[in-house]
Amino acid sequence: MSQVMAPLAARGRGWIQRQFLEPDRPTVAIEVRASSVGVLRVRRDKRRLAVNAAAVMELPPGTLSLSLTQPNILDVPRFRQAVHGALERAGILGGAKVALVLPDAAARVALVPAVEVPTRKAAEIDELLRFRLRKSIPFEVREARLAYALAGDRSADTIVAATAFGPVVDQYEEVCRSLGLEPGLVEIAGLALARAAFPPPASGEGLLVNWDEGYVTIVLTRNGWPILLRTLSGGSVASPGDVVREVSSTLIYYRERLGGSGVTAAFVRSAVFPPDDAVEALAPVVGFVPAVLDAWTTLGGAPAEVSQGLAAAAASLGAPA
Repeated sequence: MSQVMAPLAARGRGWIQRQFLEPDRPTVAIEVRASSVGVLRVRRDKRRLAVNAAAVMELPPGTLSLSLTQPNILDVPRFRQAVHGALERAGILGGAKVALVLPDAAARVALVPAVEVPTRKAAEIDELLRFRLRKSIPFEVREARLAYALAGDRSADTIVAATAFGPVVDQYEEVCRSLGLEPGLVEIAGLALARAAFPPPASGEGLLVNWDEGYVTIVLTRNGWPILLRTLSGGSVASPGDVVREVSSTLIYYRERLGGSGVTAAFVRSAVFPPDDAVEALAPVVGFVPAVLDAWTTLGGAPAEVSQGLAAAAASLGAPA
């Protein structure tokens, strides 16, 4: 059974535990956003990956409602039809193993001190994390999909733990399977994008803002590993001014409570607000103009019309080992 993946692994082994051209690695990704669903297909070109096809279908209003605790797909037939249409445009007829990239607002990510999980046995880590997270997630922990990633062996390190309500993930997976697809990997957009923004061996202190419809995720990293992650939704990020204020308050917390020495690299993925306008709006609080995130470098470049809308799909498929 696939999991909601925290797509990170131990330092020294890259951020994910898989080979770049592993034979059974998905070459198709489906990225779900609040008002659209997109499909990205890549091909193996000698020892590299390259974009083969990309397609995005808009979702009619009322098709999807992002939630941690409730079914996200309100109109299953319309959602399935949109996924089918995107697959057809991308030339995918079924039978594929896919990476399923979900919005950040459909899952919760926690950073757990490694000292609270004093074991390296997978079953024990799972059990201890569920115990540790049981009061911080708004659903029964036994019904959670859980995935985690270890930063290292030092007690000061943190574990990145991603949880999602099982029935929420099941609903997305069932649509995929009804179309002849098998979700081999499920992950959330923000963590996939963070992997693309800060590939190993990253150093210094970094900021990523994933600005999408209905939510914004703010990730701060130290030497490539997350030290703070916030996902905000609804009225708190309803306007560009709201987003700027939230990024500003997050950076203040980072400096005052996390010993931040200053962000040295900053990236923005903006799929709902023009990217150039987004980075200009954030420049005063960051201290310099952030870069628009390019998640497509390992795939040889992006089709212009989907460069931001399918950025997380590109990050999922193009992750270096």
